[in-house]
Amino acid sequence: MSGAQKQISLDDAFSKDIVAAVTCLMHGTFNVDVTVGTTEYGEGIVSLAGEISGIIGLVQDHLDGTLILCMTFESVRDILPRVLGKSVTVTSEMAIDAVGELTNMIFGHVKNELNQRMHQIKLGIPCVVTGKGKFVCQFHRGKYMIVPFHLDGRLFQVYVALHDFRDQG
Repeated sequence: MSGAQKQISLDDAFSKDIVAAVTCLMHGTFNVDVTVGTTEYGEGIVSLAGEISGIIGLVQDHLDGTLILCMTFESVRDILPRVLGKSVTVTSEMAIDAVGELTNMIFGHVKNELNQRMHQIKLGIPCVVTGKGKFVCQFHRGKYMIVPFHLDGRLFQVYVALHDFRDQG
């Protein structure tokens, strides 16, 4: 890739990339429409909603970050039969696998958009965490962005946190 690498910013363009990835994925895969809330920007510790969270690290020179998709089991249980068949009973293992795959698909779409704009993003190692009553608390030293969505009245979130190593003084 020629040209200088552009630094990622948590801004409206990045938020729009996430919104496009999630809305296209949900409509294209599950034939459901989601409602997008107002993007929240901040700094410091934040608690995220949902029992199942897909987590992927995103890496760029001088910067590391995290993209997290947080969903409830009920949301996953309601949409999976749309692709697996109405007679399928969704297990927690199926929901965990689905959130992991959804996280990968959202990240892939966002990564492609950012890399077309010369950001040269690399994928970190993905994982999924789950548990009733758990919350994901990201102890990130940098800035964050939360894009909230509603699916049949249930909240799910895409969270992105970035830490620029050059800010360490």
